[in-house]
Amino acid sequence: MTHSLHRKKDAEGLCDDYVMLIMAEPGKINQESVKNRMRESWDIISHYEAELTNFGTVRGGGRHKKPIEAFKEKNGFLIHAVFKDRDSLKACLNELKDRDLGVSVSVSGCLEGVNETCAEVGLNPHTMQYALGIHGKTDKLPDEKVLNIATMCGHAMVSTNLIAHVIEKISKKRMTHAEAAEKLCGMCDCGIFNPHKAERLLRQMV
Repeated sequence: MTHSLHRKKDAEGLCDDYVMLIMAEPGKINQESVKNRMRESWDIISHYEAELTNFGTVRGGGRHKKPIEAFKEKNGFLIHAVFKDRDSLKACLNELKDRDLGVSVSVSGCLEGVNETCAEVGLNPHTMQYALGIHGKTDKLPDEKVLNIATMCGHAMVSTNLIAHVIEKISKKRMTHAEAAEKLCGMCDCGIFNPHKAERLLRQMV
């Protein structure tokens, strides 16, 4: 499974949150070949930098810590990229398909949007995973809109208390919605938090 699986879809059903994971096996056999393929994958991702709301690697931070070139030079075995629209996701998938680098590509997002994109690109998904929701004492959970923001960090590093804190600062005119979204984004250490969507949700909440 992927740590981007449990992102919640807000009530409006807007599809402005698509997470792409590109992975390669970091084994000893043909390790240099794998590094080259990941470097080429970063090249492709960089073509869509203007359309990305975030990118990064596990424990490597997101775009708030370093630019794409720095991630490319470090050249790990996992890439995260967060798209805010289906058109740029589709273009990137198309390019990855054409290059056929032999890496694993996973996309999380609104099911209908992901399915339509794959069909238009001519891709037949190997596997589909569904998040079945939260079960148990759900009355103890934070507000639904707070969860929509918190679950964008799959490692639970965006605290619901911090979300409440930035909401209070926004309401007191001590922080803008965009500044609050960036503050929350900075907590996510792997670059899959979507500050574009967070800002939209914060505007609805405050």
